[in-house]
Amino acid sequence: MSKPAIQMDRVSFSYDRSPVLEEVDLTIEAREFACIIGPNGGGKTTLLKLALGLLAPDKGTVKVFGGRPEEARVRI
Repeated sequence: MSKPAIQMDRVSFSYDRSPVLEEVDLTIEAREFACIIGPNGGGKTTLLKLALGLLAPDKGTVKVFGGRPEEARVRI
């Protein structure tokens, strides 16, 4: 079985002590399509920035193809 394309386990992130994401679990398998929808200010862009390694989570882990997002960014 292949590793998930994106895996987030108990990810939390805040901007200046204002929580944006709390305890998020997300798994997107390779070759799977996903859609992220929600209201303005709901954390969609922050979630994608975490997956790309542009931001680091306050808590939890983010893996892309089993490794660090910064290393796998070119494969997304």
